[in-house]
Amino acid sequence: ELFSRLSVPRVDVGQQGTPGGMCKGIDTLLSCDALDKPNVLPRPNELETSLAAMTRAVGSKQFEQRSKPLVGAELVEAVARALLCTISRKQEVGHHNTMFDSVSIPAIPISQYLRRLHRDFRCSDSAFVCALVILDRILNTRTDDPIHEIQLTAWNVHRLALCCVMFAAKFNEDRTWCNSQYARIGGIDALELNGYERFLFRFLGFRLGVDPEQYQLYLRHLQAIADVSVTVPEDPSVQALAEKSVGEKRLAVHRSSGAKPCFRGLVRGVSLLLRLLSPDDDEKHSCRSRC
Repeated sequence: ELFSRLSVPRVDVGQQGTPGGMCKGIDTLLSCDALDKPNVLPRPNELETSLAAMTRAVGSKQFEQRSKPLVGAELVEAVARALLCTISRKQEVGHHNTMFDSVSIPAIPISQYLRRLHRDFRCSDSAFVCALVILDRILNTRTDDPIHEIQLTAWNVHRLALCCVMFAAKFNEDRTWCNSQYARIGGIDALELNGYERFLFRFLGFRLGVDPEQYQLYLRHLQAIADVSVTVPEDPSVQALAEKSVGEKRLAVHRSSGAKPCFRGLVRGVSLLLRLLSPDDDEKHSCRSRC
């Protein structure tokens, strides 16, 4: 707490006062009480995790060993590419809402969002590799109730990434922030983040540790997916950002073109009202003659 008071990271604030312009989350549909005694079972192999998605994207290509390690911005970009490969395209229409879904696709690219987390969390690069492992545990776990199954989509990838990086930082780092600071950096409400944390802790069974062998396995896959020759799907948030920019431009043009006619119409209406209320010249002349 003392560290967070002395050194508070810089947070970008959106136009509507929400940090980073993240969309509002939907009302919570998943209850933490429902997982008091979870019957956690492994998911079938056909359901995808980030490791399986990276393996499919890389395919049979052979890559040379990198001369320098994957660190910093390159590692964060590789994690973003892995998430883009994992996002499900099967729930674009009629997807069931979970507590992690936004009301609309956030208009911030996932790579830009992860770079902001990396900059303001001030955690090590290994936290992002561990976050990917934690995310796969979430995607690879199901309960008896299908509504509790979580699938990575364009509506929840930002919030799930925020939660997983926060878990990895809290579990592995010596200095961490309070949840209110993590929420400000991630662009959501602190109470919302607290609810995500309680739910995912029970959903995961408090399993946040990562074995060295598992860490090296994910790191090798990230090194492969970081190659520019590997094709990854387009980020749906980029299209949402473009649509938002077009809408804002149209609104600005409408406001600038509609301000003057509205003011002129107001002036004309007031002048017409004054003319109707004031007596005519004939009535003024008759009043003067009578006097």
